[in-house]
Order: sequence, then C-alpha cells, then structure tokens
Amino acid sequence: MTEKYQGAVMTKEAVTFSGTPRPTWKEFNDTDKYPCVDYLKLKKELVTLQNQITITDPVYGGTNLSPAQHKRMKELERKLADAPPDPVLPPPAALIKVSGKLEAFSARLIPHYFDPEAYPQTHGYFTRQQERVAKAAVVVAAAGQGAAAQGMLLEGNRLSRLAWYVTGKINGKHFSGWLGYTFCQPGEEVELIVAPVGDEYLVYALSKPQERSITMTPGCYRGKRQARWGGTWFWLGILGFSLAGVIITWTIVYGLKQLITWDLCELLFTCIISGGVVVIGPALYSVWRRHPFPQEALAEEIFTVMGWKNITDINLVKLNRRRKRQWKRTGKPDNPFKEQTPFLYTGWGREFYYY
Repeated sequence: MTEKYQGAVMTKEAVTFSGTPRPTWKEFNDTDKYPCVDYLKLKKELVTLQNQITITDPVYGGTNLSPAQHKRMKELERKLADAPPDPVLPPPAALIKVSGKLEAFSARLIPHYFDPEAYPQTHGYFTRQQERVAKAAVVVAAAGQGAAAQGMLLEGNRLSRLAWYVTGKINGKHFSGWLGYTFCQPGEEVELIVAPVGDEYLVYALSKPQERSITMTPGCYRGKRQARWGGTWFWLGILGFSLAGVIITWTIVYGLKQLITWDLCELLFTCIISGGVVVIGPALYSVWRRHPFPQEALAEEIFTVMGWKNITDINLVKLNRRRKRQWKRTGKPDNPFKEQTPFLYTGWGREFYYY
C-alpha cells in the first residue's frame, strides 16, 4: 500500500522513526552538556563599550575606559572569536538536493535573528513602512494624542530565536548552516537542501526520507498562500476581538436587557466600517499585495527542490499535527524511545516536522 504526499510516493511499510538518541528536557537544561551562548548579546555589549571609547592620549593610545572595562572588552573579543558566521539569507546560489550518508555531524544551540528583517531584500519595504508610521504619528500627535504618537515611533526590539548551527560532511564535502532541532548522527541517510559555495555547502533544510521528517531554516515552514491567509485571519480576529469587547462593555454598562437594541447594532456597524477602512482594509491590502514574505519564499524554494507539489499551500505545522494524530491513532511506526514520543521536539518554533 502506498501513500502519496505532495508529489512524493512512499510505502507505509517503509516509514520508520529514526532511533538517533534525543536528549530529554532535563538534559537540555544542562548548560554543561548543551551550552547556549548568546553571541548577539555579547556583540551588543562589545559595541557599546567600543562606542564609549574616547582617545585621551593620542601618543600612547590612552582612553577613557577603566582597566576593568578594557579587560571586559578583551574577554568579549575572546568569546566572540568562537562565534559561528551569521546566517546567509537568502541563499547565495540556487538550491540543490544532496543525498547520502552523513560522514560527520555536530550542532550547537545558539540564538540568532531569523525574522523578515534578516533578509536584505526586505529592507526597502520596512523602511517605507517606518516612514508611513512616522507620517501617521504626526497626524495622531496633531489630534492631541501625544503619548500614542510617541508609542508609534518607538522601534520594537527584534526577537531572536534559538537555532542549531550545524556542521558536517556528506559525500566528501563539508556543510554548515542554521536549522531547527536536528537529531542526526554519522552514518544516517539524509537529504540536504543546500546552496553550493565553492567546495562547501550552506544547508537550509535537512530531511530524513525514511521517517518523512524535515528540519527547516527557522521561520520557514509554509508557502505564501498559507502565510497570506494566516495574516488575513489574524486581522479579522483582531476586528472580532474588538467587537466582542464593545459588546461586553455595552452589556456591563446597560445590562442584558439592552443587548439587542438598534443603538448597539448602530455602534457595531460604525466600528466595523471605521475599523475596516482605517485598519483592516490597509492591513489586508499589505498582506496580499505588498508584504514580501521572504521566509515563505525560501520555504517554497526548499519545497520545490524537495519535489513537492502545490508549494504555496504547504504548511508543515498542520502536516506535523496531522501526522501526530495519525500516529496516536495507529501507533505505527513503532516508537524507538522509552521516555518520550518522536513528536516531543516537533512543531512551530522548533522547526522540526514530520510530514
């Protein structure tokens, strides 16, 4: 019996979970065994110290920093020397699929940026967006809402996310890259989605066909259509939540007897029109026409190289959830782990999925 999925055909009997050992949550919290160094934080601290330097003695190179600060700078520079290279986004070359046995493999857990701003092609879009926000803030300030205008102009801090910087060797060539949770060991058969760079590979996805699993570049898990519909439902949810707040407030003030009145209907209609024109309409236009979706573009490129169909409609989070329900219902294939299930480290935020 065969099962067809997104252009890939695989017999159900051939599917089996990899028995590669996986740490428990307790082991992950062991910083000696799984150190997690925040190089972004160290780099920011070093830059702050460097920006504070003032040359007080041009002849001997004296500065205004204290001996303790100089010592801290040297310590930071020593630690940062061990930092891995930043993620290369988007890939510098067309992606290809490389199949074979892992000859070597290692992974380090490190936080980094994988948001849309990590992709240089989006910088123009976000610059224009900030300019529009600044213009809107001027209008809001002119209306007497100074605090709201100030809040609009505050730049939100970018959020880093945990990822695994992996290095290894396959078919005689070295590879490296940033992926989600990755459980591999030398000798395993894998498929790598890579960008060739000289004699090495930059890896953007790692798949184990025998268990139908894939580890993706953080943030890349769905096609553009799925992302646009996700954005649409998000903004419609905001509108629905706002209307629910209006109804609850109305009920608290006027009581249940006044819940079904023309005045409330008129208020809700006004909220829908004003909210739709001022907020929801422009937001949905941006979602469907303007937003670049760089993570989804990379995901679609990976799906294409994998040989899957309907790439714009693929959502690995949903597929992983479906596979998990199927496994709970059938118990097949067998669980190779005693203290956990194969799905412990899968799903959104972990970038490791079964499909």
